[in-house]
Amino acid sequence: MGLYLGIDGGGTKTKVALMNENDKIVYTCVSGPSSIDTVDLKTTKQAFIDALKPYFNSHPNDKINAAFVGLGGIVFDHDCSNVEDLVKELPYLNEDAVIVARNDMENALYSGGCFEEGISLICGTGMVAFGKDKNKSHKSAGWGYKEGELGSGFHLGREAIRYAIRAFDGRYEKDEFSIEVANTIGLTTATDIIPIMDDYYGNRTKTASLAPIVTKYANKNNEFAKRIVDLATDESALAVRGVYNNINLRNKTLVIIGSLGNALGYYKDELHRKIKLIDPHINIIKPIFDPADAAALMAKKLKK
Repeated sequence: MGLYLGIDGGGTKTKVALMNENDKIVYTCVSGPSSIDTVDLKTTKQAFIDALKPYFNSHPNDKINAAFVGLGGIVFDHDCSNVEDLVKELPYLNEDAVIVARNDMENALYSGGCFEEGISLICGTGMVAFGKDKNKSHKSAGWGYKEGELGSGFHLGREAIRYAIRAFDGRYEKDEFSIEVANTIGLTTATDIIPIMDDYYGNRTKTASLAPIVTKYANKNNEFAKRIVDLATDESALAVRGVYNNINLRNKTLVIIGSLGNALGYYKDELHRKIKLIDPHINIIKPIFDPADAAALMAKKLKK
């Protein structure tokens, strides 16, 4: 059977979807991280193999006709080429299979049914806004954790650590928020600060795992948690504005992807409010398709 492969890979997990000629998803599987700014290419390839191998062990005669791979961390043309070459090494492809790799912001846009134009905003481990109209595309933010990835789970986690450190060295009074962060990261005395920063700040996924603590206390009206969320939502909305101002949209649809951007509570409420300040006519939606399913749909379009 001829199949179309969609891959959605980030800093936390990779999801693959296989679609048949009738647009039916026949297989999905989740494996480890594959974002190329989080792991090396060898690990990326293994994530693909881990997710696909169970299907092809059971269906050895099936082959992939085309694949669209959306990965975090892809920035340059050579990044696309490196990932495409990696996929071509997989033993599951037809000889004439079409392989395209792009940043995961593109299949994020497709997940809203916006294959021709629209804006996507990823708010998860990382944060990036991407949009396209009939003639061009534009990206804002999403330049990696060294730039700060403001608005992302990484950003929230990093600021949570900073807040806990300041509370534990006496700059702030300890509160429930700082104590929960400290307990999670193993901070008991001020002398723990240096190894904790070394451990967390270089580990994008681990730092982002602290984001739910921030949103939890923002929802409880904690002043400092809300300050962190206020800055994060400012930055996410700013990224949307950067895209909005650089493309000419007829279809003013914005799809928000990621657990951070779609979780009920203060973060989502503030993010939506600030996006509407850019243009009240922007239609904010959740994904219609899973991003991996959307990538599979795009793979089929590539073969036509």
